[in-house]
Amino acid sequence: MDFALSEEQQELAGLAARILSDRMDLQHLKERDRSDDWYDLDTWREFAKANLLGIAMPEAVGGLGLGFVDLCMVLREVGRRVAPLPVIPTLVSAALPVARYGSESQRALLSKVIAGDVLLTAALIEYGGEPEQPTTTATRDGEGWRLDGLKGSVPGAAAAEYVLVPARVDAGVGLFLVPATANGVTLGRQQVMNHEPLFEMRLDGVHVGNDAQVGTAEQGREILSFTLNRTTVATCAVVSGVADQALRLTAHYTTERKQFDRAIGTFQAVGQRMADCYIDNQAIELTMLQAATHLDEGRDDVLEIATAKFWAAEGGNRIAHSALHIHGGVSIDVDFPIHRYFLWLKRYEFSLGSATPELLRIGAVLADTPVAH
Repeated sequence: MDFALSEEQQELAGLAARILSDRMDLQHLKERDRSDDWYDLDTWREFAKANLLGIAMPEAVGGLGLGFVDLCMVLREVGRRVAPLPVIPTLVSAALPVARYGSESQRALLSKVIAGDVLLTAALIEYGGEPEQPTTTATRDGEGWRLDGLKGSVPGAAAAEYVLVPARVDAGVGLFLVPATANGVTLGRQQVMNHEPLFEMRLDGVHVGNDAQVGTAEQGREILSFTLNRTTVATCAVVSGVADQALRLTAHYTTERKQFDRAIGTFQAVGQRMADCYIDNQAIELTMLQAATHLDEGRDDVLEIATAKFWAAEGGNRIAHSALHIHGGVSIDVDFPIHRYFLWLKRYEFSLGSATPELLRIGAVLADTPVAH
């Protein structure tokens, strides 16, 4: 498989990098950490002006009509700059399933997303259960549906206009676009290492109309799988950017920091650890690109997605800790940038599956795959 980026993909990544490099200095990031909303909506609107929010959206709603890999290239740049933007919840977890399966009125929301006027998110996580098997329920209620349940780690729910909510419908699954301010919705802010606004979302008798359901009842599991797969790989894309920049910052530090009148990068132990990080970084990037490329082709390969998430979790964890250890005591100084990359890598390590669950998933797939003779 050829992982070389096309000229168009390089231009998109370069455009995102230019916008972010002009804005994401350390002082600005510290200010966003101290703010209640965290998201940098001014930069979000700059992305909108450059049509970066419409990369993977259909041309019919004002998007560029490009692919998921193209979007992942921009997500990598967001990760490199640890930029507080709602790229995954809005552009991937909610917008992509709406674009693929939504009704005409639901897809009309996408033009507002592309313009930077509306944020979306998705409530994919529940406590103690698998995302593929939601325990939140949707039951018929007159001419619509009643939703009851508890979701956790819902990104940016307080800033979003709609939340995509998977719920159990009889023996199947339904996905519903629920207004974040609907009666019966209660949001509670959760504390997260990288200051990202995640929320516990309680649905207590929330009523929505039939027009809130995305797709049909028969498509429910397909839509949920579509959403989880792309959200997982999008997370890997962000991790790829975070890990790559953490590695570069650490490599540069080893050329400047001296002990015994020598740059620490000349020490064998440091060099070996940096080499291990380089291998992890390459694995994160290449497995992400392979999974993203096949998703673009409509091949939702469970093994490839799990492999990409394993490397994002395991490799990202090793790079995170190595970066801190090699920087030494300065790594805990919040006026020094490397700690921020550590926090982001740890945040995404456990998002939608850490290393061990992904290994179990990979093992199950391999065990069920017949051996070719």
